[in-house]
Amino acid sequence: MAATGVCTIGLFLSLTAKLFVWPALDPVEGTSADAVLVLGGPGPRLSLAAELARRHAAPWMLVSVPSVEWNCPHFGVSGVRVVCFRPDPFSTQGEARYFGKQAQLHGWRSVVVVSSVAQATRARLRVRRCFPGTVKVVGAPLSPARFAYGVVYEWGALAKALLWQTGC
Repeated sequence: MAATGVCTIGLFLSLTAKLFVWPALDPVEGTSADAVLVLGGPGPRLSLAAELARRHAAPWMLVSVPSVEWNCPHFGVSGVRVVCFRPDPFSTQGEARYFGKQAQLHGWRSVVVVSSVAQATRARLRVRRCFPGTVKVVGAPLSPARFAYGVVYEWGALAKALLWQTGC
């Protein structure tokens, strides 16, 4: 009985590490695509997006914001068009849906998704469901306190994405 408990805890910790602590991420340097999708949420995502803009990683940058009137960043990089949007629903699923529609409209075949490290696994899953092209994910780090909360949150959010919201 104790061995089963130890194995269960070990499996849970291993999955947590693989899915949320050290998920599959793409390098920022040398990364390029047709568009960059910046997901809303905590952490220095906009700083990472600004770095991608300066590197001319993509000619389009779509930024999810709570309010398009007040929260749209301006990176000041020529050749990079920034489009801010408020997804409906206001969630990763809504962001992926919006991107999928824009990609179809513009003929995009690749995207770099900016998320937090903890959200990277779910972000990749959500965007791939709405977009048939190449999906690269870069992760913005979180403070230790936010990271701990993010891992707990991501377990629930990933379960919801896998069990209840299985489409785009």
